[in-house]
Formats: sequence, C-alpha cells, structure tokens
Amino acid sequence: MTDFNSMRVNMVNNQIKPFAVTNPVILDAFATIPRENFGQFIIESAIYTDNILYLNQKKKFESRFYLSAAVFAKMIQIADIKKHESVLDIGCLTGYSSAILSKICSTVDGLEQHDELVDISKENIKKLGIENINVHLGNLKDGYMKKELFDAIFINGSVDLVPQPINDQVKDGGRVITIKREGLIGYMVIYKKAGDYMTQINHFEITVPYITKDFMRKSEFAF
Repeated sequence: MTDFNSMRVNMVNNQIKPFAVTNPVILDAFATIPRENFGQFIIESAIYTDNILYLNQKKKFESRFYLSAAVFAKMIQIADIKKHESVLDIGCLTGYSSAILSKICSTVDGLEQHDELVDISKENIKKLGIENINVHLGNLKDGYMKKELFDAIFINGSVDLVPQPINDQVKDGGRVITIKREGLIGYMVIYKKAGDYMTQINHFEITVPYITKDFMRKSEFAF
C-alpha cells in the first residue's frame, strides 16, 4: 500500500523547503492537503514527484498540467498572499491548487474550461470539507467576473501576455501571478496594478509550458 503521508512529508522537506519556502502557513497547507485525492488523471506513482504533472489519461486534457509543488509554493510566498484576501485560481484542473490556496487566503474562486474538470474539482473539494472555494466553468482567458474584484489572480502556467479581462478583475494595488515567457526562457512574475497600469516584477527563472494556446501570441501558433 502506498504511504502517501510519508510522501507528502518528503515533498515538503525535500522539495519545497530547499526552494527557500519558509512561510509556515504555506508549508502547513502542502503538508495537510492530500495531493493524491486530486490525481484522477495522473499516474499514482508520480503524484509527489518534483515535476510538472500532466493530466495524461484523457486526450482532451493531455496538454494541461500542474506546476511542481515547490514552484507553486514559491509563487505563493513571493505573492505574499494574506489571510483576508480573495484569490482567483485560473486553471485549477482537479482542484489541488485551489485547495492549497484555501488554507492561505479568505476565499478562492477556481476556474476551469472543461465541465468534467469542474465537476471533479467540486467533488474533490467537497470530500475534504473545504468551504471557502467556489469552482466555475468558463474560458480561462476571460477570467471570472464577479461583483467584487480579486486581491490576487494566479494563472497556472506560462503566458506571453495576460488578457485584458483578467487585468480588469484585479483590485487596484492587487496582483496577477504567473510565469511570463520571453522567447525560450520564462520568469515567475508579478503584475501589480496601479490605476490603469500593470507593473511587471520578475522573480526566479522557470520555464514551463503555456497554460493554453489562448495565452500565446497569435504568431506563435498561426500557420
């Protein structure tokens, strides 16, 4: 029988902490949320590896992936997410990233563009008794518009640009957190909003695939 508890402890101690993640709230979230509960389309033996996790058991999801736990933890720490804040989690897949964020902030709105993933996310979250997450169906590039703007928006994958509707959904002084591609190189970035402007701040270098082609410049995939 697979010892997922030990694997989770090893993930925190051997992957996340060595990446200079020190915030105890973040470490506790990764230590307590069972990643294996969200692995419906992931090979079981790979759940706690320090790699990108592709949803590789269904063709329509084969290009979608979870960031490594260490990278995601580092992004959360740099973004300085606070307990009172609201977060939009774009590309929440089966709900794991939203579950992690739910332990760190006040409310999470997860967004997915496949109804099957939305249903699975809702069921996974319900089974864990997490009550501060709502998962929505919609195009990722459009974000999710609600009455109140978000303090922070995570985009779970690389982008060439952040679509304007997403920028419009973050509060003045809030931020969009993602990985910006510059040619073949990527950087974890924070876009901080000030009035009508978004100021880009680069952090660590990291190259991962695009979240979807909707976040690529048209010339990148035009024939």
